[in-house]
Amino acid sequence: MNNGLLLTVIVPLAMFIMMLGLGTSLNAQALGQALRNKKPLFMGLLAQIIIMPICAGIVVCLVDMPAEFKLGIMLLACCPGGTTSNLFCYLGKGNLALSITLTAFSSLMVIFTMPWILQISADLIYSESIIIDIPEMEILKRLFFMTLLPILIGVLISQYLPKLGHEIGLRTGPFGLLFLLFLVGFVCYSEWRNLIEYLPSLGVTIFFFNLLVIFAVMLMFKVSPPNLQDQFTIYIEACIQSSALAMFIALTVLENGSMIAIPAGMFSITMYIIGFSITYVYRRQKTATLKLANS
Repeated sequence: MNNGLLLTVIVPLAMFIMMLGLGTSLNAQALGQALRNKKPLFMGLLAQIIIMPICAGIVVCLVDMPAEFKLGIMLLACCPGGTTSNLFCYLGKGNLALSITLTAFSSLMVIFTMPWILQISADLIYSESIIIDIPEMEILKRLFFMTLLPILIGVLISQYLPKLGHEIGLRTGPFGLLFLLFLVGFVCYSEWRNLIEYLPSLGVTIFFFNLLVIFAVMLMFKVSPPNLQDQFTIYIEACIQSSALAMFIALTVLENGSMIAIPAGMFSITMYIIGFSITYVYRRQKTATLKLANS
């Protein structure tokens, strides 16, 4: 397949369809339900927009690895929660309305936060002799067409054509999973040698990054804990990022993008391990709580 066609047509179109499906899920009832309880919504956005980049910054400062991988981890941390997080929330019986709202809100906020964080990260990661320019306006434009526009269209479809919106929402979930697997395969094929060389160390680093995020969110809950269902939802939203968006930005905008996309590809694998682990722990806690309440 021609890489130009893949990166300029197929990948953007697939991203548009995924975010359109997210928009159709964000109906007025779900949004109103999430907005009525402001504390978990605020804590979820804090975890995604603030805690994730801080944890990523700590990791790239502590671990010795190629500069492209460091920038890739920072790019990943800038991304919103992925639609996969909504699936995990559904499977774990979390607060689905909160999950969808957090994914949508964080998708809109990264339009403003991602270019800024990436430019600062690049300035700190790369030495003065290797200057990398982050095309902020190009990222801004692509984020607008890949996040804001399809979400708004999806919301309008859900509002005025609810049957069509329901059908789109049902089909974009499996489509998104297949697209993510395809994108991971493309990155692995493009950077096979580097992937084999750095697989053990990068895999451990990405896993450590996930654990650090979980620990930081846990500390946030110590200050002001929401209910158990909302805690689970926020954990999932913080740990399941839109790695597809990270790979898309890396491959289509950034110099040496296939190398920068590798951490997102690696994360696409580890996030399922983390997601199922969090879901398992939550289901056990929920069962124990119900038994205690009934005894």
